[in-house]
Amino acid sequence: MRLSVAAAVAGLCASSHAFSDSSPFILFSTAKLSKPTSNDQLQSSSQALETTKQLLSSCPTNRYLFISQPNLNAAHLGSSAAVPKLTESISHATSSYSIAEVAGEFDVRFIAAYIRETCELPQSSINVVELLPVPSSAAGSEAVLKENDDELGMILEQYETSTGESYTIVYAGGVQTEKPQTYTPEFTDNGAGPTELKRQLHDVNGVRRQERNSRNLPLFEKYQYFTPGIFMSLIALIILMSILYAGISAVASLEVSYGAFDKEMGPAAQKKQQ
Repeated sequence: MRLSVAAAVAGLCASSHAFSDSSPFILFSTAKLSKPTSNDQLQSSSQALETTKQLLSSCPTNRYLFISQPNLNAAHLGSSAAVPKLTESISHATSSYSIAEVAGEFDVRFIAAYIRETCELPQSSINVVELLPVPSSAAGSEAVLKENDDELGMILEQYETSTGESYTIVYAGGVQTEKPQTYTPEFTDNGAGPTELKRQLHDVNGVRRQERNSRNLPLFEKYQYFTPGIFMSLIALIILMSILYAGISAVASLEVSYGAFDKEMGPAAQKKQQ
């Protein structure tokens, strides 16, 4: 049961956002472990616990280290660069087994208690290490993972340099210390109303506050006397008055003699009448 490092670590990012309350699980050992009953990459915490008990029921090694990393999810192990020392230790292992998504809280202390009951080993051979919880922010999670990986690297180095001793490492997400952010609908009868009504109420209150504040303003600041409508009306009035002035000026400039309108009474007019 030898899995590659990519399948054990980098492959955990395949369903990193499937469940907000899930965490990855990695087990690797210097001993050759039996084949697990399930290779599903989505298991409940009880299924993962039973699979781990099956793999370790024969007490294959004489040393065990159980590592709890609270708030861990598969996205944090999306690349080998996130936890280089852990990745290197997995590459030196004879057997490895991983689960991308363990739904629910998986407590490594249950496995440690099972090993103490099943295997006749001294207490010093079974160790439980709880690392700092991974924060929810991306920058903070990267820094904490790096710090935890450095601490974990020193511990794993002691296991690897021990001559004549075999070991098994279990690395799991642990108990969630931060609840995932979820949407909570608001259904209240206290008069608050939906969001749109709240926004309208806020706008109305803002207008009322502006009206109260404008009561003590000077006259020319309180009212606007020269609006775009007034400006356009003045321009139209100037154009029309110009046309009217031109028309009146043209009519007034006509010069007609007074005699043009007198009735002709001479001999020519009498001949025309005959």
